[in-house]
Amino acid sequence: MISIIVPIYNSESTLRCCLDSVINQSFSDWELLLIDDGSSDKSGEICDEYAAMDQRIQVFHKANGGVSSARNIGLDYAKGEWVTFVDADDFIREFYLVHLLEHSQKQVDLVISYAEIHNGNDIQKELYPSKLVDETNFESMFVENDMHWHTSPWSKLYKRCIIEEFHLRFSEGMHIGEDAVFLYTYILCSNKIYISDDTDYCYFAYTSGSLTKRINSLTSEVFAYNQIREIVESMILKKVIKNPIALRNLNWLIASYQRRILNALYHRKIQKQKRLSILKGSNWDYYVKYIHADSLKEQILIILLKVHLYKFYDFVRFLAILI
Repeated sequence: MISIIVPIYNSESTLRCCLDSVINQSFSDWELLLIDDGSSDKSGEICDEYAAMDQRIQVFHKANGGVSSARNIGLDYAKGEWVTFVDADDFIREFYLVHLLEHSQKQVDLVISYAEIHNGNDIQKELYPSKLVDETNFESMFVENDMHWHTSPWSKLYKRCIIEEFHLRFSEGMHIGEDAVFLYTYILCSNKIYISDDTDYCYFAYTSGSLTKRINSLTSEVFAYNQIREIVESMILKKVIKNPIALRNLNWLIASYQRRILNALYHRKIQKQKRLSILKGSNWDYYVKYIHADSLKEQILIILLKVHLYKFYDFVRFLAILI
């Protein structure tokens, strides 16, 4: 009934907890696809050990290619009617699968739930309203449910027939944002969505080395921005989104990827002439209009971009790195 896909890379310290949480589910009609993405620790051995104990578990060992390529391998081999994802450093509560499946019986194409956030000793449950979403209230997802940033693959239940019909896969050329592109593309292929207030997924919010904070190459950040902007603008157009709060939140998502480009300009050793060329040749409207900076420094930088003082922006930004 459900295919569970777990991408794994050097996760030996958390993997057993993750796999035990799947095996201990109250619902038993599942297959577990473990994708060992070229781990150099004992993750692969742990996967093989669990597969030997339970015939519902399959292991795929591959050369390291990133989380998107690992998830895509899982999608290639999944046989379940429904698909869900779990990360190897997280775990799921006993009723995670049964709750997702119960909501899927509401004649929907996608079930979205939330998480219990573990941050050191601090544990918080996300609090959002549950609802059935269709064309009549589509915008509300981006007003009341924060779906402009709650884009992770996990804590969701996808119909495999939709994934296959529209040839949906994670973009292997993206190092950030591939989850949002996949989710939004899937949403555009869906008719009805159920959003649940369940928090059966336990997410560990590690701050060290976080993908969202890591600065990739300039080429990678530009590519991610273009992909995010294209899918968000497409969604706004196709779904005729007019609610000002929904538009602000979705445009903020695009703006946040423009901010990542600016960060890459000054943290990836880009030459001054190239920096100035990109600053002058790009339209920074999303960033200027939709980023509400907390720090005085970024507020000043936004003003400099807004009034096109690119050389002064470059001077201030570069000086800030040196200090």
